[in-house]
Amino acid sequence: MTSSRALRLSLVLALLLAISACDDGETTELSTTSSLISSATTVDAEASTTTTPTDASAAPTTLVGESVSGYEVVARVSDPAGETLFIVIPPGAYTDVDMENFTVGLVDDGTVTYGAEIFDDAAAVDAFRKPEAERTEAETQLIQEHHFASVQNAGVVVFQGPFAESPDVIIGS
Repeated sequence: MTSSRALRLSLVLALLLAISACDDGETTELSTTSSLISSATTVDAEASTTTTPTDASAAPTTLVGESVSGYEVVARVSDPAGETLFIVIPPGAYTDVDMENFTVGLVDDGTVTYGAEIFDDAAAVDAFRKPEAERTEAETQLIQEHHFASVQNAGVVVFQGPFAESPDVIIGS
């Protein structure tokens, strides 16, 4: 055995010993679901957002979303300014980029000509359509969790609920 190989073997054994010394023997089950990937991974650029941490030693974080696979127009409200569609999409691990792509696509293909409200739960649509003063606390919470975006004047995407921190997007810019 060469000295280099013996040194590597000694280092591996020392590392294994150190790891086993830190193990308290308890097993912890992790029960979480996330679409967060903490390593450099190649993903479809249309369905992901990458953030680079300010700490140079940390790996960039990539949020992986998914394209909206379908939708249903569950209500329409017309007024003199135009028609607003209430749209329900399937539940999914969406990002603000996914919502932007979906809503801009609805405007580009002519589905939305004035306004839209995007949800992933039909009960949240029903609660949203009630006058605000008549909503229960549970309905308000339901709206907060399931109202993803609004299209206003067929020109601006306003993010709602879980995406409320994302900046508005002007369509066509």
